[in-house]
Amino acid sequence: MDIGDIRTQDEAVQLLEGWAEARRTELGSAVTTRPLVKTYMLEHSEKHLGPSLGRAFAKSGITLTPLRDGDFETIWDSRQQKYVGFLERLINRHPVIYTTEKSDVMDPWVKRLVHRNPSLDRLWISGMTFHRLWSAVLAQSSPNRFGRIVFQHDNLFENAMDLPFSADADESEPEANISMEPTDDEEVPERKATRFAVVDRLSTLERILPAMRSLYGPLRAISQLRFPGARGGGHDFYYNGKVTNRTDSFSEHRLRVRYVLQVYSATTLRAEAATWSGVEKMNVGNTEATKWILGAPVRIQFSQALTPAVFDRFVESVFVRKNRDFNLWGNPIRLGPTKVHVYALDRHVAQQLFIEITNTNILVVIPAATCGNSIHRLVTNVQQFLDPAIDVWIGDQSYESLVNVDIGINALN
Repeated sequence: MDIGDIRTQDEAVQLLEGWAEARRTELGSAVTTRPLVKTYMLEHSEKHLGPSLGRAFAKSGITLTPLRDGDFETIWDSRQQKYVGFLERLINRHPVIYTTEKSDVMDPWVKRLVHRNPSLDRLWISGMTFHRLWSAVLAQSSPNRFGRIVFQHDNLFENAMDLPFSADADESEPEANISMEPTDDEEVPERKATRFAVVDRLSTLERILPAMRSLYGPLRAISQLRFPGARGGGHDFYYNGKVTNRTDSFSEHRLRVRYVLQVYSATTLRAEAATWSGVEKMNVGNTEATKWILGAPVRIQFSQALTPAVFDRFVESVFVRKNRDFNLWGNPIRLGPTKVHVYALDRHVAQQLFIEITNTNILVVIPAATCGNSIHRLVTNVQQFLDPAIDVWIGDQSYESLVNVDIGINALN
């Protein structure tokens, strides 16, 4: 049965369940004949009269058609003249795309979709959020199961020869499928880069990782984490919101995705409540006055001071070259050799941010109604591409304390 023949949500689930089940005999094979079921987790904002989800997709020539029951919708791409998968509004603000298309087709497809629609963004899972999810993996899984964690940090702004920054930042996004070794004809840049996977029993990883993290900063920049599957395989979550199902159960995969979205959504709401600032009208006697409601600023503290060259490359990449991962726009105002102030625009929902960057920290003031996803995006990409061992604070609260929300392990079962 093809997607175009699906009429109900039950039929859609059965199709994806069957697709995953057919992978059972292929999971241990070196060569697979069927692409894996993949999920792309998104954030959608309709603040300030933003477009509905259907209109946002339509801007890219994509039609969402609801099925007869449930919350599933088919995704028709008019440019490719084919169905590419299903969309489900799994929880508030977070639609997800389920697809059986290959990664080399869907990864750029999703990237284009988000870049062309200001109301859409990816999920950005920081190393701190991954650490919170890692605790859920340990609590839910047998210690004898094998876990898989991929660490990735590639300092795009560091150069051993201190040469001018010349990379095309819009094209520099690393793919989610990480290559551990360069090809023979690939040039290896002289800058700090860490990319490796650790696969071992959960009991072993639980014992060794805390000491490793304390000794080597890049191990705080996790780019991929596996939730072990109930009957083998697992569900691989990537830092940019992609999830690959390497089990024989789509229903189990959907539960894992829902759990991560619940953690992420709760963290976003707590971050917004702590950071938003704005004004309200109040009466003083017979006179109406304006009262400022100040939220707490976000402070990202670097583990060590940036060199002037790295500082310049970072500022240029984010605000001049408009790096698509950071997704910010602004004209930096120089206040010193390693200090700038930026009246920035978050290109997701087009909200204004007030940012001060020095060689030791980033300070961000977020006006009311700005999407909290902006905080996750900034923290995640700073960890991935600038400094993996940052400390993040919202006022006097650590970002990690906001991430450590208690959703309940039962949500995983």
